[in-house]
Amino acid sequence: MNTAHHDLVLMIRLQSLYDGIAQALQDRQSPPSEVKALEETNRQRNAELVDLEAQIKAFEEELKEVHKGEQEWRQELEHFQKQKGMVTNEREFTAVISEIDYATKELENRKARREELEATIGQIGDDIEARRKAQPEEETAQKEITAGWEATKTDLKAKVHQLALDANALEEELHPKNRASFLRLLKSKKGIAISAVADGSCSVCHFKLRPHLMQRVRRCEEIIACEYCHRVLYRDDALADCSEEES
Repeated sequence: MNTAHHDLVLMIRLQSLYDGIAQALQDRQSPPSEVKALEETNRQRNAELVDLEAQIKAFEEELKEVHKGEQEWRQELEHFQKQKGMVTNEREFTAVISEIDYATKELENRKARREELEATIGQIGDDIEARRKAQPEEETAQKEITAGWEATKTDLKAKVHQLALDANALEEELHPKNRASFLRLLKSKKGIAISAVADGSCSVCHFKLRPHLMQRVRRCEEIIACEYCHRVLYRDDALADCSEEES
């Protein structure tokens, strides 16, 4: 049997196996869209909870200040109300009334803000509680998706292992020189060691083959490399013709 033709056929099969290995490894490192969406949802949910808790903390700090201000203005109001009964003339009365009006307004402002803050804190607290109560159900759904992805990763790992075993078996059938060349190209050419000839050019780098080189590729009597990218060249139709001649 023509050694070059035999090894070319093996190299094509090997390239297919290594393509499968590369794809399986890539798939294993690339979670499906539902897993990515789940991870993003979890990230957003956690970020939102952290933000809500930070809001409550900030509002509670403000509420302390508002409480303090409300108490202080209540004391001011009580003070001026006592003074109102001690005034001795209209000017003092007018001044006290003005202070009472101002203190009353400030007290009402503090009270309104306190009520607003208390309502807001209550709403945010309810929101946080509702989110936390929903977590068990969400986590159950998440576990199902995660378990499915873990099972897929296990299957992909097993697939890579089997493809590697098949590739090793095929490599043993290659002529040592061709095997070494193929593996070297596989490593140096980003996983693509061979290239089909299409329309007179290397289908990977698109370098145009010279006519006499095209004839040599067609005859399948030797391993021919692309003059530009150095990958092993082959033609499917030529391999088929060679197979028919050998049979």
